[in-house]
Amino acid sequence: MHTLHKYSVLLSFPARKLAALGILLLASSICGASSNFFVTPAGTGDCTQTSPCELQTALNLATDHDKVLLAQGTYTNTGEVVVAVTHSISLLGGWDNTNSNPVARDPGTYVSILDGENQRRVLTIAANTSPTIDGLTITRGNATGLGGGFSSSDAGGGIYSVDATPVITHNILTDNVASTQKDARGMGGAVYLQSASGSATVGHNRFLNNTAGIAIHLGDGGGLFLSSPGVIHDNEFRNNKGCRSCTGQGGAINVGWTEARPLITRNLIRDNQAQKGAGIDLFWSAAQVIGNDFVNNDAVSGSGIYAHYDKGSTISNNTLLANLNSTLWINITFPDQEKTIVSNNVIADSSTGIFAYSDWHIAAIDLIHNTLVNNTEGIYIGKNMTATLTNNLIADHDKGVILSTAEGAAIISDNTLFWQNTDDGFRGNNPVDGDPTFLDAANDDYHIGSGSAAIDAGIDSTTTTDLDGTPRPNGMAPDIGAYEYAATPFSCSGDNVIVNYDFGQIKPVVCTATGSITTQNKVNILPGADVSFHAGSGITLLNGFAVKHHAVFHASIIP
Repeated sequence: MHTLHKYSVLLSFPARKLAALGILLLASSICGASSNFFVTPAGTGDCTQTSPCELQTALNLATDHDKVLLAQGTYTNTGEVVVAVTHSISLLGGWDNTNSNPVARDPGTYVSILDGENQRRVLTIAANTSPTIDGLTITRGNATGLGGGFSSSDAGGGIYSVDATPVITHNILTDNVASTQKDARGMGGAVYLQSASGSATVGHNRFLNNTAGIAIHLGDGGGLFLSSPGVIHDNEFRNNKGCRSCTGQGGAINVGWTEARPLITRNLIRDNQAQKGAGIDLFWSAAQVIGNDFVNNDAVSGSGIYAHYDKGSTISNNTLLANLNSTLWINITFPDQEKTIVSNNVIADSSTGIFAYSDWHIAAIDLIHNTLVNNTEGIYIGKNMTATLTNNLIADHDKGVILSTAEGAAIISDNTLFWQNTDDGFRGNNPVDGDPTFLDAANDDYHIGSGSAAIDAGIDSTTTTDLDGTPRPNGMAPDIGAYEYAATPFSCSGDNVIVNYDFGQIKPVVCTATGSITTQNKVNILPGADVSFHAGSGITLLNGFAVKHHAVFHASIIP
């Protein structure tokens, strides 16, 4: 069982609809001054709610801000594309094909499928437009021979967008491919986004079983290729491949040739494959990869994330669990521009947790407040790479921190906590030895518990919150690793009250009893806490009760 971030990839997934890959949207009103055009696969009417038309008729009539609503069914076409969006319209799936007012949509029940039939792109978006694509199943797109990508590559089997700013939400993108042409290059099996005029949005979608190429020269981005400003959030990427029977980079996502720092956040990235970067491949780019879950991805290099010629990415607050081979691979950075930062990540159950080197020039990376557990190797620093390690937690490895003997390899390390490694390796300055007391390591919960050697054992750094967003420090000094210790929030009232919790930096906490208050289990009032006990008959402090430095404790008898 994996403990993952608490967020919803989609609005709702009733079990009866998962098999059909459906998305449930609550019935919603379609209102405003824009026009609505209603569509069915065999429509012959005037595009009104009572007389729907075919899809192409509605597309010909719709202009900016209009809505095209698709009823249940499969929509196909001839030529190079199923749907060409040429205006800033909303293309909305899941219309219930009734005369209800307000208009109702439920894409999980009324599945609207755009099918490329493995012969054409599914959807193209014209330059200088800002359409919304919502609630559709986009499948079997194929951009072979259509070009349109970097290096004359075939691009965007499912959705192709250049110089536009689309909003792509609540869709299922499945079984799309960018190219099957021998010796070609394919980019963005499901979605290709390049040079958005603003910030493109890709959110709450499911990317399933897409690939950038099949038996071609090179594939980039099985699910998504991004070279643009944008926010990629709350999506599920599963079973995508950078390339099948060929070299692939970015099984789920490839970010290439952009310093726009797109934000990739709160995504579930699971069971994807590529040669490099099965989860995410970053190439000549600067991106923000924050708060994602990477699980069971498989690559030769960088099963979770592969960053090559990185231009100053921020990789933080991610959970990377059971990814095969090396989890996070950094090759060549440009510290004279902006340093690559890796902070507040949990990396567990892999071969190498973090591998960083440069085969070109002197490079540097900052590793701050990461928790690495049960990898074969924790951190490996290789040729021409200077790594600054601050407040990292290294537990249960064959070898904790490895400094290569290759030219230019260097580590500056402060306050690393080591626990149960066969060989700690490079220990650095002020190493800490002791049990981190993980709350439930067997189920991948690497929060630290009461009595952890990590508590208050770090030094100040540029990382001011932990993986959960808790401010650092939460006591006298920062805790080592991805999490600050947070004592269980506690308030109490009653007749005779038993207190058996520690109190952390939660202000104020008041415990009131009409009778007595009694402590048990070595209750601690930790640094930063402000706690008051008010009892009617008495207060008994037992079993090692302690008030730590810089904590406040009040006790009073109020008959």
